Amino acid sequence: MHQRPGLIPLRPQRLRRPRRAGTGRRAYNWPTQAPASHRPFALQNAAVPIRGAGVTVASAIFEQRIRRLTRRQSSGGLRGVERECLRVTPGGRVAATAHPRELGSALTHRYITTDFAEALLELITPPAKSNRDVSGWLAALHKFVLERIGGTEQIWPASMPPAILGDGDLSPAQYGASNIGRLKHVYRLGLANRYGPRMQAIVGIHFNYSPPPELWSALPRRDGPPSGAVAKRSSWMMGQMRNVRRLAWLPTYLLGASPAFHSSLSPARQPGLKQGRRGTLFAPEATSLRMSSLGYTSALQAGLLISANSVHQYVRDLEAAVHAPHAGYAKIGMGANGEYRQLSSSVLQVENEYYSPARPKRRIRRGERAATALRRRGVEYLELRLVDADPFEPLGVSADSMRFMEAFLLYCLLEESPSMSAAEYLAFQSNLDATAWRGRSRNAKLFRDDREVPLRAWGLEVCEGLAPVCEALDGGADGPHGKALQAARECLRDPELTPAARVLDELSGAGWDHQSWGMEKALAASQPPLIAPHSARSRALRDEAPASLKRQDWMENQDEPPFSEFLDEYLGGP
Repeated sequence: MHQRPGLIPLRPQRLRRPRRAGTGRRAYNWPTQAPASHRPFALQNAAVPIRGAGVTVASAIFEQRIRRLTRRQSSGGLRGVERECLRVTPGGRVAATAHPRELGSALTHRYITTDFAEALLELITPPAKSNRDVSGWLAALHKFVLERIGGTEQIWPASMPPAILGDGDLSPAQYGASNIGRLKHVYRLGLANRYGPRMQAIVGIHFNYSPPPELWSALPRRDGPPSGAVAKRSSWMMGQMRNVRRLAWLPTYLLGASPAFHSSLSPARQPGLKQGRRGTLFAPEATSLRMSSLGYTSALQAGLLISANSVHQYVRDLEAAVHAPHAGYAKIGMGANGEYRQLSSSVLQVENEYYSPARPKRRIRRGERAATALRRRGVEYLELRLVDADPFEPLGVSADSMRFMEAFLLYCLLEESPSMSAAEYLAFQSNLDATAWRGRSRNAKLFRDDREVPLRAWGLEVCEGLAPVCEALDGGADGPHGKALQAARECLRDPELTPAARVLDELSGAGWDHQSWGMEKALAASQPPLIAPHSARSRALRDEAPASLKRQDWMENQDEPPFSEFLDEYLGGP
């Protein structure tokens, strides 16, 4: 595999970690030895002062745009949820069993697969035109899975995993003998060798959103050439992603539900954590330790800046990282005699290894890379990755949370979204980490422009911008989106109403025992869902399981080149 011309190796290994956990302030040391014209985004703008970190809330242009929209142009977009969840034994251990065959093939099933580990399920709803349909699909998936694992296993309800006695508890998922199946497995071996298996056991909710097709005709062309429907949609949705980055702290505050975890997750004791019973650690003012420097993050990737200023720049920077060698990963090696340890020794094995609060996405074709799909066909939808699993909801996410996310993403699309410098990117990371660690503090402050502002005041200001969006989605005031927004306002005024505060309140009642508390929630979630699955959905899942197994068998019976040749072509292609 060769580095592409015009790109230099990214050097995030020189990144210095924050001075102490939870401060929200990071000290970075960027390499500068290459000419500016040859540097990836991570290196071009690092000296730019922090400006624009606080996107103007409810700007005049935004108000004009939202007033011009009809309800058909604002509502009716497609949305879906990917729910990650661990299978656990009644004793609270990560299940040692393979992915149940009764659930179908993890490689080819449309709705049920595995994430990092054999025990780590990923439940995927198809694109739906209403949040009610998404909840209905989640209920059907929930029921289908529990009927096939119930009695011997349960679903762990929280984002932070149960006690993990050793790395062997998390066996990287297997996907069969086809080249695509082997690629997915080796990629997970690389994750384990790079970051450790335990970090991969931290789970979340991914909310996918695509605006209504009718919306695009109401919006002007955001940039200059190139023109055309695909370029216009991609330009607007990259602007949406920039605003999500700027305001990522808000969903983290409102929907974070991981202020505590079992100490087996991280051997390093972080300042600011308090000790509970049976290995429980918690941060009293945290919202989402999953999104913090302690959670599903990487010190190396914290210094990897991927531009969202255009699809071209986003793809360029991702591909630079996929082709840039990394000395530390080279020491892991590639393995021998066909036993791979990772897909490559680059900064990123593939594009999806990049951890980000949101991703521009496009459905990919068989054997196609994510960056290739974006370059060829543009952005199709945005994947919001900021949301913790809600332990108070058997399905992992509430309808109100989905309504808030829909309104938030539509607001981020319509609001002004200037280009983002590397320095502003660092400001958003600082805001996100500060909110994750101590967002519920009455004195919590964030960086906005070149000053610090109170988190709660800024959040309430954003809610004012969200109000007309909710009215547009509901077709008037006091609809379901408006009620979800009102609940968000109440959480901003009173941090004790947030899911994270509720978790700590219940944990205190459980004697600060994260393990026992989690198993109580798992037992409660094993009951039949309140939403009765529609018979058509249940039938679709029954039919899909054997059909997916047949598709995997077919794939494994095709003539394919040796895996080494397939991998070289896959990673080396455009």
